[in-house]
Amino acid sequence: MTETVNDPKPELNLMQKLAEIMNDIERIPKRGHNDFHNYDYALEADIKDVVRTELAKRKIMMFSNELSRTTLSVTTKKGATEQIVTLEVEYTLIDSESGETIKFVGYGDGQDAGDKAVYKAKTGALKYALTSLFLIPTGDDPEKEGQPLQPKYIKDDQVQYLRDFIMKTANIAGGPASEIVGALKQQLRVTVDFEKFDEQTFEAAVLILSDWQRKYEEQNQARQNQQPQQTQNRMQWGAV
Repeated sequence: MTETVNDPKPELNLMQKLAEIMNDIERIPKRGHNDFHNYDYALEADIKDVVRTELAKRKIMMFSNELSRTTLSVTTKKGATEQIVTLEVEYTLIDSESGETIKFVGYGDGQDAGDKAVYKAKTGALKYALTSLFLIPTGDDPEKEGQPLQPKYIKDDQVQYLRDFIMKTANIAGGPASEIVGALKQQLRVTVDFEKFDEQTFEAAVLILSDWQRKYEEQNQARQNQQPQQTQNRMQWGAV
């Protein structure tokens, strides 16, 4: 009589485990609602709980490292001063079984009159990173028959934030703000004024400006560390 021996389940590498997680995660509903900007969103806690469970099943750990932070003070229509913080955070996944690692980056913005702006930005960065990595749908399909999607434009304080951000970037780079506006709209592939930006376009604009600021600050620092040059050519926007 021949005894049948079942082959052990082959061990998965880190990428195969992440592919499994992507396959196993279902749609996460938008249970949160922003009354001020009037939009629904998936709660960070819901996304984190789902992903944490799937990572733990496969013995994968995750660590974070803040790469950059931009802080800007803005004045609201009511005269209050608030801080807008933009974070760039690097996340590292480590497979405790194989030692394999993978790194990815998340970006987040947070606005608050107190000390919660950084916390909000970290929350947004984690949501961005996890939903991007695992391609997580975070709400119902907006294209429902008989319910056309209405545009939701950004608020006045967000418009002012973009303008202040552009002026700050122009000061760092030593170029006119008009060039930044033109290059920004070209990269976003839009022609409308800031008042017609939606939330997604606003967030993309902030990320682009943050990247430009960081690169020009690094460029300025490198120039300071070099010997003075008689002639320096100013780089075109987006060329850094």
